[in-house]
Amino acid sequence: MVFGHPYIETGIRILKMLHRTPKLSSIEKALAILMAFNRHHNHEMGTVELSERLRFHPATVSRILQILSQKGFLQLNPKTRKFMLGPSTFELGKTIFRSFNGDLLNIAIPYLVDLREEVGETVVFETMSGKHPVVTYIAQGKRSLSVKPNIGDRVPIHVSPGAKAMLAFSDPKIVSRLLGKKMERLTPLTITDRETLKFQLKKIRQLKVAFCREEMVVGVNTIGVPIFNHENKAVAAVVIAGLASRIKCDPKFPMVVALKRTARDISAQLFHEQSMAEMQRKQT
Repeated sequence: MVFGHPYIETGIRILKMLHRTPKLSSIEKALAILMAFNRHHNHEMGTVELSERLRFHPATVSRILQILSQKGFLQLNPKTRKFMLGPSTFELGKTIFRSFNGDLLNIAIPYLVDLREEVGETVVFETMSGKHPVVTYIAQGKRSLSVKPNIGDRVPIHVSPGAKAMLAFSDPKIVSRLLGKKMERLTPLTITDRETLKFQLKKIRQLKVAFCREEMVVGVNTIGVPIFNHENKAVAAVVIAGLASRIKCDPKFPMVVALKRTARDISAQLFHEQSMAEMQRKQT
C-alpha cells in the first residue's frame, strides 16, 4: 500500500513537524539546541533525537550541530556519533563564576542605591569574612541615624541581621562554631543565649528575613535579608537600618517587602534559580 511506504511516512512526519514548529531564526534554533543539552543534564544526543525533541528539520539540526561543534560549543563522541556540551560552554561558565567572586559588590550597588531612594533609610551590604560579618558597602539614608557604620567594620554576629540572615541558611556545624564563643550584651535587648539564637535562626529560615530590635544600639532597629548565589548558598545580605520609631520589625512592613525584592533581584543576577523564576512570574 502506497501510504505504508516508509519514505512517505517519514515525509508526512516532517510536514507535520514543520507545520507545528513556529518560525525561528537560525540563532534561535542554535540556542534552542544548546539549551536542550542543559535541560537534559548534558545527556548525549544526536541529530534524530534533537530533531524530534525540538521539532526542527533534521537537515537544519545537522547543520547547526556541525557549526556549534566547530566552534567548541558542542563536542562529538566518535564512538556513539552523538553530541554533548563542549569546552567553549565550559569556558563561558568559568568566566561567569569568576566574575561573581570579584564583581558581587558591583552587581549589588545599583540595587542598593535604588532601595535607599525608595525607603529613605540607610542600606548596608554585608558579607562574611571568615568568622565575622563585614560591612562592604553603605548607601547612606536621607534620614538621621544615631550610629553610622563604616565600610570595613566587623559586626558582632549575634546582633547583625545580615549575619543572622546568612547563618540561617548555613550548615548547622558552621552555626554552632560561630555561636560557640561568648557573646557580649550591647543593650538590654541583646540576645546572648545560644539556644534562643538558634531558635531565632529557625524562624528566619521560615520568614527569609531577620529582625534585630534594638539589639546593637538602643533606639535603632535593623532588618536583613540574605542574597543567594547559583549554588543556593547565602553569600551576602542586604540590611536596612533606622530609628525604631520608623523601622517596624514586621514581615508585612512595606520596607521588608522592598528589601526582599532587592535581595531577590540581586540573587537573580547571581543565577539563583528560585529568584530568577520568581522574577519571571512577576514579569508575566
